[in-house]
Amino acid sequence: MNSDRCIYLKVLGGGGEIGANCYEISYAHEHILLDCGVHPKKEGFESLPSFDLMESFPDAVLVTHGHVDHCGALPYLTKLFPHFRVHATLPTLRVMERMLHNSVVVMNTIRKERNIFDYPLYQHEDVENLMDVTRAHLYNNLFDVSGKNIFKALFNPAGHVLGSGSILLELDNYKILYTGDISASNQELLGPYKPMDWLDEVDVMIIESTQGAVDENKVNSYDEESLHLAKSINQILEQEGTVLIPTFALGRTQEMANILARLQDEGLLIKVPIYISGLGRAIYDIYEQFREYLDENSKLRPLNHFRKLGNIWQPEVMKQLLSVPGIIIATSGMMIENTPSALIAQEMVQTRHHGIFFVGYVDPDTLGYKLLHSKPGDELQFQLDAQPVKIKLRNIKRFHFSGHAYRNDLLKMIEKLSPKNVILVHGDPPALEWMKENTHLKTNCIIPKNGSKLTFEI
Repeated sequence: MNSDRCIYLKVLGGGGEIGANCYEISYAHEHILLDCGVHPKKEGFESLPSFDLMESFPDAVLVTHGHVDHCGALPYLTKLFPHFRVHATLPTLRVMERMLHNSVVVMNTIRKERNIFDYPLYQHEDVENLMDVTRAHLYNNLFDVSGKNIFKALFNPAGHVLGSGSILLELDNYKILYTGDISASNQELLGPYKPMDWLDEVDVMIIESTQGAVDENKVNSYDEESLHLAKSINQILEQEGTVLIPTFALGRTQEMANILARLQDEGLLIKVPIYISGLGRAIYDIYEQFREYLDENSKLRPLNHFRKLGNIWQPEVMKQLLSVPGIIIATSGMMIENTPSALIAQEMVQTRHHGIFFVGYVDPDTLGYKLLHSKPGDELQFQLDAQPVKIKLRNIKRFHFSGHAYRNDLLKMIEKLSPKNVILVHGDPPALEWMKENTHLKTNCIIPKNGSKLTFEI
């Protein structure tokens, strides 16, 4: 094998798991990172990708979207290597800026609450430095990745969250497609990914596998699940209770707010105030700025349609909030301790007439998962510096709304582009294994581990 004609892929994060997604592509003297996230289940320096394994300093980083498991390590990288380009779509650039500034605040809080002295990994000025080297791109506009003029790239609509884009890398006639997080279904505000009909095949396909273990035939459609959610919420509201919906600030908050508002307009959901917490509101404002990136048939309600949550750390605010029927959409989606959703849940679980409904993925290592699988009489700690609380609440459920493509749609993507090499990432082991076992093309299908280095001859 002629090493001068080889492309190398090194997995710095996201191999065999979901988190710290970061993949290095190297050819000749150009080194590119695809995404650069932090691991949501790890703290401090351990949450970062394995930058020490990089072949060289990066010439450029291409970011698929603004979730922190895909972009949260970028400001730290700019401290290590200040001279590289960053590429994203314009909405992703704006979302990323807001999310990363929030991460600085969160890391400073965690440093105080948990004595994790690695934090903060970066400061606000590092985020600003990152923005200075980030270039925004329209969808399907080919551009040079770095000044070395070796790779060209484009972003294609991925349908996951506002501004999300799969990345197509081109080197002469050699093509690498990195899906990033991708959706094949209509959500409330976003349509599915857009197939690149002009693209017949690729040489390497790096594809997410989040829903690889989920049989979509056993899961309700988006509309069906919306109706089930409305029915459950109405039952709580009719008994004068309040409903808490823990959500991720980017994507799920905006989706759920508009689903609930639509159901109220259609007379399927009792009209009560809908509250949105801080970061979710800030991201909602960016959705309003980039309405043209949403599905043309969607209806984005104005942000002032929804009420501000207020300072729930003040007991009188919390008491007033839960004294009348309402719906609260609050971060974090997995109910990490000391977040707004955890603080509200701490009060709710001590009574029997409220409801807590999760609407996304809940990791088994989180408070949200423990609460979802709790039973009356169990005790859980919602604040790190507080005593555990005894659970009385029974109305705790999970509903399935996903911004990720299901496994059969993922297989269709693979079949359409007939890649010579399929690299399965961003999934738990059962999801990755199902995808590998069911990818039947004459293709090299790999589940790499973190630290793996793959070689492709061109």
